[in-house]
Amino acid sequence: MKPIIQVLLLLLHLSVHGAQGATDPAEAAIEFKALCRLTKLLETPVVKSSPDPKVEHEVLEILKLNMSAAPESWRANFGDGSAKHDWASIKGKYSSEPYGKDWETSWPDWLKAAAGIAPTDSNKDWLEKHPRPATTQIAAAQLKPLAAAAKQLQATYVTQYKVEVKEKIDLAEAKLKAALTGVHSTKGKDFNTFAATNGAARTNGDCNGDKAGQGVLYDIACLCIGAATTETDGCIGGELSKSWSATKGDLAAAMTELKSHCGQGFKPTLTAETLTAAVAAVENLIGRRGTTTVVGDKLGKSDSADCTGADGRVCVKYNEYYSSTANSPKKAKVPWMAAIEEASTALTAAEKAKTQAVVTAASIANLKTTAEAVYAAAQIKQEVTASESQGAPQSKHTRDCTNIKTNTTCKEKRCKWEEKDGKDGKCVVNESKVTQQTNAAGTGETATGGAASTGCAQHFNDKEKCEKINEGKEKPVCAWKKGGEGDKEKDQLRCRNGIFLKNKKIF
Repeated sequence: MKPIIQVLLLLLHLSVHGAQGATDPAEAAIEFKALCRLTKLLETPVVKSSPDPKVEHEVLEILKLNMSAAPESWRANFGDGSAKHDWASIKGKYSSEPYGKDWETSWPDWLKAAAGIAPTDSNKDWLEKHPRPATTQIAAAQLKPLAAAAKQLQATYVTQYKVEVKEKIDLAEAKLKAALTGVHSTKGKDFNTFAATNGAARTNGDCNGDKAGQGVLYDIACLCIGAATTETDGCIGGELSKSWSATKGDLAAAMTELKSHCGQGFKPTLTAETLTAAVAAVENLIGRRGTTTVVGDKLGKSDSADCTGADGRVCVKYNEYYSSTANSPKKAKVPWMAAIEEASTALTAAEKAKTQAVVTAASIANLKTTAEAVYAAAQIKQEVTASESQGAPQSKHTRDCTNIKTNTTCKEKRCKWEEKDGKDGKCVVNESKVTQQTNAAGTGETATGGAASTGCAQHFNDKEKCEKINEGKEKPVCAWKKGGEGDKEKDQLRCRNGIFLKNKKIF
């Protein structure tokens, strides 16, 4: 063979061998995109959630109603609800009691309730809508357990938000940050600090063992940035302007260029489910390029068992976390995967707690509705009592009998004279006479079969005339209604004596 031909064949062999060993453009593009999607999620702020302010307001409303219906002696402890009536000013009176400690805890809320019903301009509207009921004893007995239940539910709600929501979200944030920027303790505080201050060129050992897998950004640098700029095109197809060199600041500059490509494409929403899916997508790519001679514990491509950052060996080696030996599986998890798993669990718990907190808030709202109804019912009872005492007409028999002062006249008026020990006599209604007269009037007929002569009974079967009797009267005296208990015709509508009470709706 001629020498010239031998030289040409040698050059051809070297060029082919070099092409097989060098880092090919975009050969790790799939792995890079998977890590980019995960990076987008890790950089997404966790949505914060705050307690509903309506819960505190509704509990206070229940406490105000309870305080308004409480005995005057109890309300006096709180005065106008100002600081001068705080627990310190009153504890000497109650602190020795077995319930003193509980009262000390509850006193600020009770004081706030007292301030909310004090006769001030700011409370004017509330006081007009919630006048103190006359039947306070009954209302207080019903409102007290409602107030206690509301406070208990409020404590549950606060715990749900403080422990189950806020603390879980704070934990998730911390874990996601660690998963994104974590580095080995020998590399500094976090990846951004390491990249900005690094002054050593990438070498064997930087991207394997326990240095790999500490944080997603660090692993992206291992996957995409070699020791020279010629070894930086494996992820995006083109070379970066800087590399993982010994020049301080080069790694940070290279990473800035590289990360700008992560902004491309789909941006997922941060949830526990999307985090889990993104981690699984990356894990499924680990070892996909493994062969009998190249162990399958790497993310990216290498022509050997190493990820040195040199030509053809720009990758991440997870040999600390994945094994190719049949009887020696690794027990340690990739640290950033473990951190994301904890974050996902925390986010799931926080979402569940939010749902439970909404249910608790709804229960408190229902208690407030019940408390308002109880308080309103006490107002209705007050109106009914007043109406019964003022509007119910006094029986004619009662008026006639009680006004008589002598025994003789009393009997003449079909009344009954009562006296004790032969003295202090008084004229009272003869119930037997009244019953006879009422029963006769109730039939709507006279003894001779004619129409009843006077009152509601004279229109016993005529609704229109019955209602007309009330015209011009300040209070109605007749009603078209069914009879009461003991009436033989209690299910029949008739014109009967009675009063109408003002209807009042309860909301």
